[in-house]
Amino acid sequence: MKLWRDLSYRYKVPLALSLVIVVTALIVSLILLAHAWRDAREQLATNAAALGRVVARSLAPALLHDDAWTAFEILRTPLEAGENRRFLVVIDRGGRIYAASDPRRFRTLTPVTEVPELKATVATEGKPLHEVGEWILLNQPVRAEDGTVLGRVVMGYHRDLVLPHFHATVRQVLIATAAALLLLLPLGWYAGNALAVPLLRLADCFSRAGRGPLSPSECRLDRGADEIGLLGRRFQAMLLELEEKQRLERQMVATQRLAAIGRLTAGIAHEVNNPLGGMLNAISTYRRHGRGDPLAERTLGLIERGLTQIRETVGALLVDAKLESHPLSPTDLADLRTLIHAQVRERLQLDWAVALNEPVPLPATPVRQILLNLLLNACHAAEKRVALRLDTQADGLLLQIENDGRTIPPKRLEHLYEPFVEEEGEGRGLGLWIVYQLVRQLDGRIDVTSEHGLTRFTLFLPIKRS
Repeated sequence: MKLWRDLSYRYKVPLALSLVIVVTALIVSLILLAHAWRDAREQLATNAAALGRVVARSLAPALLHDDAWTAFEILRTPLEAGENRRFLVVIDRGGRIYAASDPRRFRTLTPVTEVPELKATVATEGKPLHEVGEWILLNQPVRAEDGTVLGRVVMGYHRDLVLPHFHATVRQVLIATAAALLLLLPLGWYAGNALAVPLLRLADCFSRAGRGPLSPSECRLDRGADEIGLLGRRFQAMLLELEEKQRLERQMVATQRLAAIGRLTAGIAHEVNNPLGGMLNAISTYRRHGRGDPLAERTLGLIERGLTQIRETVGALLVDAKLESHPLSPTDLADLRTLIHAQVRERLQLDWAVALNEPVPLPATPVRQILLNLLLNACHAAEKRVALRLDTQADGLLLQIENDGRTIPPKRLEHLYEPFVEEEGEGRGLGLWIVYQLVRQLDGRIDVTSEHGLTRFTLFLPIKRS
């Protein structure tokens, strides 16, 4: 039982169908054989009854004239010489043997109650056909012309007389059953496999779902209206929900990680900015009150340029979208196109679809910085084409920046906005990190997709109208 319970449905369903086919074939064969045996007995009874009526009519004069010898001759006439598989016995009205086809076995005047083969005929005198051991017995009354019962003729037939016809029927039934099994068993196995395949696919998808990420397109499930089809559709829906949940979890983790990086860099930038300002002030004071030594001037110039570069880097870490800035206007976007024109004119096609005809209440400086960083990155990564699409909606600004460059691997997408990350020999600076910080400070959202040779950044910046 445990072996059957642990067996795969790949084999369990076909085996079950094959077993049902075999059992059904056996039951049908047994029913046919039972009918064949009954038909053989009925045919024997019909033949025996016809013979009994002929013998009974012939015996009536012998019994009336008490002519036992004539009765014996009549009983021997239907039988072949030396035949021992049939017998005929005449029983008088007193229940004794009057004559028999085999006098040695059935002695005259012997009460039938003392003969094992005939003993049962006393109790079943009104029953024309019955069995005793290996014999099938048939009672036939002997009547006079006026209908008076003069005695009975008991005809006995050995079971072997029924077997030849029965054996022929058995052979026919067995041949038909074997032919049916040869035809039905392969069909049953094929049908069982067809029934089990959708369930096996569903089980395979369930097992793979626990081992790692699984896309709904990777599972070829049955979509019929039966129970397995319903399970398949629910499982597909579960995979979609799980995929969306995992995407949101990754996005949440990335957001938390970027927020932590932002807080850390902002804190470091503030801590560095304070002594940095003091050092630059000290250099300025020295120049105003110093002796003007040329070597010191060159050294201080070198230090000042280094400190200025540090201040610019630190300033980039202190992103602040709440600057005093005019609303974003079509002129700002035209200036932006002019800025990147040098990047695209020699080798790239620029698709510029900007639907902005009037200023919108968004700070122009951070929006321009966002678009400039993304467009420069797109120009750097593109092979033939860069595109910008901008649509004004009732509650915000929708922007899309596309390029046909190399697809970004999924692993890299998870850390795309983190600063100074180096993967596969390529390093990234502050550009995308600054874009992400500016979008978050404008209460917007940013998404990126990269597949089939197309990378698209989609941004939505809400407009807060007074």
